[in-house]
Amino acid sequence: MAAGPGPSAGQQYRPNAFVSLPAELDPDTYDSSPEKRRAEAERLAIRARLKRQYQLQINNPDAPAVVENPALLRWVYARTQNVYPTFRPTPKTSFLGAVCAIGPFLFWMAVFKMDRDHKEKLIKEGKYERPFSVF
Repeated sequence: MAAGPGPSAGQQYRPNAFVSLPAELDPDTYDSSPEKRRAEAERLAIRARLKRQYQLQINNPDAPAVVENPALLRWVYARTQNVYPTFRPTPKTSFLGAVCAIGPFLFWMAVFKMDRDHKEKLIKEGKYERPFSVF
C-alpha cells in the first residue's frame, strides 16, 4: 500500500527548546495569510536542514578533503547559470557593454595613429633620426 506524501517541511518544523520562534513566523507579529506563513516555514526548514547537513560534514572527524556547502553551491548556481533574472538588456547596459568592449581598442588605435603621424611629420621635416633597427 502506497501512503501519501509525508508531512511538509513547514509542518515538521518546530521551535527549538532553547530558541524562540522567529519573529517572521510568529503570527502575532503581523497579519498574513496561512499560505504565506507555511511557505516561510518551509523555506526556514530547508535552510535549517542545509545548515545542519553542512555542520555535520564540517564536524565529522573523517571528513573528506573538500566539504561542499550546499547553500553556497545553490547561490553560485543562481549567480552563474541563472543570469537573466539579475541582468536585463537595456539601452544603457548595451551602450556600456559596447564602450567597455570596443572603447579601449578605439582609444589605443587613436594613440598609436597619432604617435605614428607625429613621427612621420618629424621625419619629413628632417627633425627626427630613426634609430638603427635590424628588424
